[in-house]
Amino acid sequence: MKPKFYKFEDHFEGVGVVPQHQTMGADYDYDAPDSIHQLSFDELPDFAPNFNTVLLADRAIVTDLISSAPIRNCGWLISGKFKSILETFKLPLHRFYPVPVIHRGTELPDYWWLQLPQPPVSIPPEAAYAEAEDLILDCEALHDVALFSLYRPARFPGCYIRKDLKGEIEAAGLTGYRLSTPRLFR
Repeated sequence: MKPKFYKFEDHFEGVGVVPQHQTMGADYDYDAPDSIHQLSFDELPDFAPNFNTVLLADRAIVTDLISSAPIRNCGWLISGKFKSILETFKLPLHRFYPVPVIHRGTELPDYWWLQLPQPPVSIPPEAAYAEAEDLILDCEALHDVALFSLYRPARFPGCYIRKDLKGEIEAAGLTGYRLSTPRLFR
């Protein structure tokens, strides 16, 4: 029996303004070698990313998953509470980075960037859903993982979470996310 996965993404309701994170500090160098713009969809960085400083919009509501415009969509900006839940599950190749977050002039403690590269699964763009599911489930790097992100092919992008992780996230009352039933793993 195939595992049940849900599509996981940031939510546009109940967050005040979208995206919640619209800019870095005024002197942030987006072209620097350690810039957030250098983060890759395909691998973990070989440098310490400069997250100094994530500034939330004044109208943003602070949530456990924060939507971000400046940081590439190759991971998630999450609370320590969310990180603690993820650490109890098997995850694919990933890395957590501490992130300084400021909201209305106050530093918010315990926020993290979860860098989540594309797993080593090659799905042809023309693959049927069943074929894509089989390729994902056959990928050694994804055996028994509770969450993974696909960036390619364009037909199947998204972050997918397993049913048991979904239950833990809901039970913990995490905020700022939404779940949907994807075409994969229905």
